[in-house]
Amino acid sequence: MRMVGLLAATVFLASVACVAALSYNIDWYSINSGGGVASSASYTLNATVGQPVAGFSTSSGNLHWIGFWAGDLPVPTAVSSISAAKLLVDGTYVSIAGQLATTAATDFTGFFYIEERDRHSGIRVAASDAAIAGVARGSVVNVIGTMGTTDSGERQLTGPMVVLVYSDTPLGPLGMPNRSLGGGSLPFGPAVKNGVGLNNVGLLVSTWGYVSAISGSDMLITDGSGDNVRVSVAGLANLPSQGDYVTVIGISSVTKFGADTLPYLLPRTRSDIQP
Repeated sequence: MRMVGLLAATVFLASVACVAALSYNIDWYSINSGGGVASSASYTLNATVGQPVAGFSTSSGNLHWIGFWAGDLPVPTAVSSISAAKLLVDGTYVSIAGQLATTAATDFTGFFYIEERDRHSGIRVAASDAAIAGVARGSVVNVIGTMGTTDSGERQLTGPMVVLVYSDTPLGPLGMPNRSLGGGSLPFGPAVKNGVGLNNVGLLVSTWGYVSAISGSDMLITDGSGDNVRVSVAGLANLPSQGDYVTVIGISSVTKFGADTLPYLLPRTRSDIQP
């Protein structure tokens, strides 16, 4: 018995010595709670049972991720506006808060659009249907994602985390003649053929003109102020006929046609095309 006890004591002391020799650094902790209020020396957390919120909140000195623990996460660059995000190079991880959705989760497949309240800038957000479930026109959202560019040259946010904040009044479209669609170029944005004026790619707009042709998934309209404007009509039924005069609401986007980058209008539903 004495030999066993001596051996056990030796093993214990050796273990203590090994632990004492190591250095540990715990620089995060969690506050576990159900509903109600939980607090520590530095934080107070108001929670609900089964809280579905995921995202992050910030203060002058802290970045708080809300949701399941996913290990160390990069800290996004907080930008004050969509236009500021568009000036950043592809691969920049950014967060944009308080933007209005101009399209609903069901309007397009694989992406939706957000816009500034004063309508000076908008941007495409590439996201799965599951990631944007519940997004409606007028939803106020916080978006965290990586800046990228589509094959057509349009700036977008990719791999986003989208947090629904609340619902507001949907934005109306910004009216403009055909020649103004797309506008001039940005440092990292598309330069449309014969583009004039301010860049408006990503904005909800309206334009008008006569239907000059319908070819495949595109409808061409013209108001005489510039080249024909291509309007996406993929999946839309009961289209206007050639020669009809129409007003079209949609997202100002771009498409490639040969070597040219052209303005491309994306109606959200068939009701966006009116006589």
